[in-house]
Amino acid sequence: MRRYILLALTILAVCSAQAQAQEVVDDTLIYNRVTGFMEATENLDDNKVTSKNIQDIRFKHDLRITYGAPGFLSWYFLDEIGFGCGCDIGPDFIGDMNSLREKSGPKYILSTIGLSYSQQLRPWLSLGGKATFAGTWQNIYDTYTNEKLYHNRMFNIAAMLDARFSYLRRDKVELYSAISAGLVCHLERAGGGLGPMFDVVLFGASFGRTFYGFVEVGAGIGGSARVGLGYRFNSKK
Repeated sequence: MRRYILLALTILAVCSAQAQAQEVVDDTLIYNRVTGFMEATENLDDNKVTSKNIQDIRFKHDLRITYGAPGFLSWYFLDEIGFGCGCDIGPDFIGDMNSLREKSGPKYILSTIGLSYSQQLRPWLSLGGKATFAGTWQNIYDTYTNEKLYHNRMFNIAAMLDARFSYLRRDKVELYSAISAGLVCHLERAGGGLGPMFDVVLFGASFGRTFYGFVEVGAGIGGSARVGLGYRFNSKK
């Protein structure tokens, strides 16, 4: 009888030890899996927060509206010179007589307004297109009677392909340069013309995330000093 009791106690002890070992293994596996998942999640979150190229991850499309102070090319195309050289060969008696009979009123100038769209292809490269508009308005009067003779208008409309190069991108700051090339249409009362055109952003800086402002220094049809607003977004899937 004593043997049976000892055998039963031994069996119970072995079973209890196996159960405890199984619980330890299960707890260890569960712990490793949970902690491993948490570590992976924490690392992923850290990468998202500390990423220097967070704009590259979030935004692919960019819309901008720009206003530029007139530069050399802007004044050239908004002046009476237009596409001509501004030179007359020989005396122009008819033109001189007409100029004596006419006087100009105040000239109103709308400097270059630009609208652009770009898509980010690389962290440092965005490609897109831009359109610009500028114009002048002026009344011409009779010198002697002060009667309004006509309304003189000049418009410049340009369409160009645009490439922007970013050399510094942070969460809320971007430094960049850009180059554009395309065509400009010059319209005026006496006619107009179509010709090639370019624009260069020598230095630009934007401040903000989704909605942002920017300042630029450039040369070309877009003007010399420029300011504007922009909006970054992703396309819906």
